[in-house]
Amino acid sequence: MVRCLFNCSEHVGHLNPTLPVVKALVESGHEVHFLCLEMARKKIEEVGGIFHNTMDIQSELYSSRGLEGREIPKLAVFSIMEEHGLEMTFLNFLKCLNVSLELELPGTLRFLRRLKPDVLVYDPIIASRAAPIAAKVLGIPAIGLLTLAGPGAMRRHAPALLEPLTLQEAGGLLPEFAPHMEATRRINERYGLTLKSTHLLPDGYLDTCLRNNILVTTTEQLQDPVTEAIMEAYEEDGTTFTFVGPLLLPSVPQTVDPVIQRVLEARAAGTRIVAVSMGTVVTGGDKVAGWDADFNGQSITGRELCRAVWAGTFDACMGKDILIVTALGLQPEPLQDIEVPSNALCVTSFAQVELLKAGVDVFVTHGGQNSFMEAISFAIPMVVCPGFGDQVVNAAKAMALGVGLKVDRPVIVSKEEAPEAAIRYREALSGALHRVLSEASFRAAAEVQANSLRSAAGVPMAVDVVVKAAQGPARSVAAAGA
Repeated sequence: MVRCLFNCSEHVGHLNPTLPVVKALVESGHEVHFLCLEMARKKIEEVGGIFHNTMDIQSELYSSRGLEGREIPKLAVFSIMEEHGLEMTFLNFLKCLNVSLELELPGTLRFLRRLKPDVLVYDPIIASRAAPIAAKVLGIPAIGLLTLAGPGAMRRHAPALLEPLTLQEAGGLLPEFAPHMEATRRINERYGLTLKSTHLLPDGYLDTCLRNNILVTTTEQLQDPVTEAIMEAYEEDGTTFTFVGPLLLPSVPQTVDPVIQRVLEARAAGTRIVAVSMGTVVTGGDKVAGWDADFNGQSITGRELCRAVWAGTFDACMGKDILIVTALGLQPEPLQDIEVPSNALCVTSFAQVELLKAGVDVFVTHGGQNSFMEAISFAIPMVVCPGFGDQVVNAAKAMALGVGLKVDRPVIVSKEEAPEAAIRYREALSGALHRVLSEASFRAAAEVQANSLRSAAGVPMAVDVVVKAAQGPARSVAAAGA
């Protein structure tokens, strides 16, 4: 038996791909622990994982910030940004990462020493850095699970959040923030590390890869372009990448979910299905990219974006033999005064993989990596409405592959332009959806891509990589200071 520890963000785009691997490991007789925030507990325990609350473990970070007990906790790094009087921008998020990390590490090290896992499986994205860095300090084998489209993905993902700054320009600004430089120096001295004073250089480099094998939830053919500079950086580190394709949970009985049952009944009656989901970040409370975020006045807010998508979908499908299934998220009164047609089913959320598997004619999506790969897996054409980050890249990829159309988030000069921009966006979305519903070429292209994914190794390879890492050469859990 192997004792595994998983750690990642609570956001579904990062959490969901870990769950099939956890389930398969548990069913193979291994012991799986999972470090995450409380809102992820139910999902983790449903697949057999042993849940540990990050807030309890990282007490130095959380205990004095009043973040405990929140139904939807905000990242502690946002609290640190507020303490330093910084605006909620991605650049300032980068500035505070090591300030937060210094407070995350002591509790994480204590936890790892107590648990003594044989292997750590972690999310290499920069918001979850304490566990892999603590594992490196203690000599614990670690496997990354990257839910972006390969080693080149951050090169486009991060600038979409940083605009108008480039990665290089942002990197030059980080050393100007004294608390960041001081925290980086103290961490390196205390734990014998060599963390850089810049993040994401070169070309979107992730300093959490740490010479580990990184599982990637796409295929080599569908990965984002990779530059020579970043591959040289990873090769110098000794980091390797293993493309396993989409990681999907096995089917569950569809009769237990009333939304899925409604879709199956509609399909049996010959009704077409349009599914709509804008993800959990844009519809949520994220300060940088969420419901109220407008990227420093450069775009309509997440709220306006989502409502334009929902209304445009209703416009395109109203009065037609189409069932619209729309996930609205957790915001109070998300639709406001939007008229909901009789052929629309609006819910807080739906079981996305099961819904797509049940049969969807078009998926209106934000284009997050998981949603993008899940749609391709089931040969479903898309209308991609990107909010930020890798969603922008996947929207362009959908166009290039011929599997769908994109409707780019509006760029505005002043807030006064927002209402008119949202109206134009609603109209553009409606037109794009009508076209994808009408033209067979999108479905044909999606079938081609789905066929190419069927050879991906998936969950079995991911499990094999994790178990082999755990059963590797004997390790010594060092008594590094904490």
